[in-house]
Amino acid sequence: MRATLLVLLGVTAASAPASAQDRIETLTRPFAYDGAASLEIHQHDSTSVGATVVRDISYASPRGGRVPAYLVVPRGSGPFAGLVFVHWGQGNRSEFLAEATALAGDGVESLLIDAPFNRLDDPNRARPGPEAERDAYIQLVIDARRGIDLLTSRAEVDSARVGYVGHSLGATWGGVLAGIDHRFKAMVLMGGLPTLTDTDFPDPVIRRDLTSQKPDARAAYVRVMATVNPIQFVAHSTPVALFFQWATVDRYISRGAAERYFAAAGQPKSQQWYYSSHEFNEPSARLDRDRFLATHLGFAHQ
Repeated sequence: MRATLLVLLGVTAASAPASAQDRIETLTRPFAYDGAASLEIHQHDSTSVGATVVRDISYASPRGGRVPAYLVVPRGSGPFAGLVFVHWGQGNRSEFLAEATALAGDGVESLLIDAPFNRLDDPNRARPGPEAERDAYIQLVIDARRGIDLLTSRAEVDSARVGYVGHSLGATWGGVLAGIDHRFKAMVLMGGLPTLTDTDFPDPVIRRDLTSQKPDARAAYVRVMATVNPIQFVAHSTPVALFFQWATVDRYISRGAAERYFAAAGQPKSQQWYYSSHEFNEPSARLDRDRFLATHLGFAHQ
């Protein structure tokens, strides 16, 4: 198990001291799952959008329940690049549907998943306390990893050309994915948080949420969530190519949070700022991420 995790993070036993090995194993253990288990894919509906087929599907989550998703399939037999999309906290799997449908014309097959809190069968829904929140985030990461399993199980998808796009919620936990699953060749992280527990940098959301709690509750939250803070994982992203997108008028992500997240990430990495709100409705943001993905995943962007 340890050797597998070290290889996944690009660390060899010879190059990592025992303490580093133990830390990597401790960090990644909560995100382990049985990759050989059946995906149990169910198709519920399908829609044709021009030459593209959008399939409304679900698949089994290793942490319980089923993952609603859209599978956007281009015309032809491939080989296609693959993309996993994860929406922001205020949205659902439909957020990137138009973008994924457009990319299908470039030869990209996409999977757009719902976060656990959007599901009626969410096993954490009725549980109180920070442990339930942590477990929902862990489930989201594992469900996204199963998304790679699903895409690469399809004969028309090239397993060497799989990428990821995450916005806000998806960008926060995309940092964990970048560190623990190097099957992603390239990832776009749009306005994510590096940590949910640190008020030492000028981030208004984290400071407000933490300081509004009573000291005992705040200490319990920090203790539980500190083990999964994305900043610990994104440092192990190499060799995944990362592209961070930031909004200059972002009500959730401060410049300090953005700078800290980017600085922590491994190489190769790049970033771009946009005169936009957290919604990233500046048209060049979409153009830039699609060009980045085309370059790293080897498709011709129209």
